[in-house]
Amino acid sequence: MSPLPDLIEFPALKRPARPNNCLVAPEGFTGMVSVDETAPVFDKTPKQVFNVVMDLVLERVEWRLRASDPDSLRISFIAVTPLMKFKDDVYVQAVPVDGDDSRSSVAIYSASRIGYSDLGTNAKRVQELLELIGTR
Repeated sequence: MSPLPDLIEFPALKRPARPNNCLVAPEGFTGMVSVDETAPVFDKTPKQVFNVVMDLVLERVEWRLRASDPDSLRISFIAVTPLMKFKDDVYVQAVPVDGDDSRSSVAIYSASRIGYSDLGTNAKRVQELLELIGTR
């Protein structure tokens, strides 16, 4: 599988049938694509969530920033697995919560470039990101 574009539009996302990806998003945010889990709501503004994710990407040696757009609150990066050095594509977008400027949610899609199964690597990465967003 070739890498996706630098930034994606989550409502237009098409997931492969292979179990080597993970998608978490607010209800209804991804159009017709099913999610693995509904994203939590954070007591942070969308800009704060965007900044937390940017900081995390820049802190990690195994994560390499591909693109970011502060206006649309989207980030993409490449996550390199420690042992085998596989490259996974990760896309994040901070999402405002209707009617509450002080809260937000997030859409995260993490996908392996190669292989049929990822042995849960992408799901673990997405869960780690959600936990870190919530605690920073």
